[in-house]
Amino acid sequence: MPSDWESGKYRMKYLLNLPLALAALLQVWFASLVFMSAPWSDWGDGPSRGAMVLVMLEPAVFCWLLLLLAMVGAAFTDAFDWLPVGRRWLRRLLVVGAALVTVALAVPCVATAIGSSAAVADRDTAEFGPLLVTGAMVVAVAVPFALAGWLAWLIDAPSPWRDALWPRGIGLGALALLLLIGSPLGGRMLAEEIRTELATSRRYQQEIDERETARTADFAQLTDASPVHSWGAYATDELDLKERREMALRRLAARPTLEADLARDLVSPYARDSDVAFFLVERVQFAPSAALEAPLRTAMSRIAGEMRKAGFGEAWPGDSATLDSYIRSGFAERLAASLVIARRMADSAGVDLRAALGELQSAATAAYPKTKSAETYQREVAVADKYIEAALAARLKPN
Repeated sequence: MPSDWESGKYRMKYLLNLPLALAALLQVWFASLVFMSAPWSDWGDGPSRGAMVLVMLEPAVFCWLLLLLAMVGAAFTDAFDWLPVGRRWLRRLLVVGAALVTVALAVPCVATAIGSSAAVADRDTAEFGPLLVTGAMVVAVAVPFALAGWLAWLIDAPSPWRDALWPRGIGLGALALLLLIGSPLGGRMLAEEIRTELATSRRYQQEIDERETARTADFAQLTDASPVHSWGAYATDELDLKERREMALRRLAARPTLEADLARDLVSPYARDSDVAFFLVERVQFAPSAALEAPLRTAMSRIAGEMRKAGFGEAWPGDSATLDSYIRSGFAERLAASLVIARRMADSAGVDLRAALGELQSAATAAYPKTKSAETYQREVAVADKYIEAALAARLKPN
């Protein structure tokens, strides 16, 4: 007498007929789309043909997923016990592996059949040649029916009949045809993909090399008379070469008119020039004087205004994490620079920029409420306020 588990397993295997029936219906749908003589009405333009690819993929994908489910289920209900493999676990492992390979080989065949159909008419598909294209069409349309019929026979037929010659010939013949067509098609598609990726990579590298050559030539032409924002474009670009950034910072530090040039650019009507000058006050190794106080206040007020204009405030409908990404991408670098600048001005020139920091903090909190960046900046401003207070008090003490 079979055990309860064994009897239950063999009853359950008949449920595999359901995914097989659904796979057959989906395959009928797919075949009707592939064999259409022309695109649907108003679907003849390029974008519509591209959308037709997705329409045709739906039944094909679900059909092969159901066939995969049936093949794996059949393996674990011993529908393949006729295979000459003694160990049950090894037989099941081989069948599952073969099922995965079968589905993988079907992918290029389905893609080629869709591309060669009248509804899509992909010209690149014709490059595979008439033999492979026709073979892919046969495989994509006929093989799922053959596999579904063979699996149904293995599941439903009595044990002595499972290894009958004609159903085995149909099933194994379908797999052989799939291997014969799917392997070269998949190989050519993979090779073409590799060639495309390599060509794209070479083109990007060429563009990078050309850009680097141009930047190197432009940098070599800079002189002490060049505008400070021209030097600053290299000194503040984190994506530029480290050696070039450091050289630009050294040349700027030795520039006799640095402070006057920075003061002029900080109040420039061009926001980019003003930002570059702002970062240079932070990064160039020099002792800023009180002459930069007014330009710095103007620049910090401008940044606060940009935040108020760009922010969403309490009207933001989404989550705070997404809103935080906006303030990080647009203002995080300048907010961090403001803290360094305020400390430097207090140490070097005895200038109190706490009011300007407060304006930035208020703008960040109002424009980007409850974001991590705004809350962090608020805490950092509080720390900077204490530092500035101590620095200014220390300057008042007699030596």
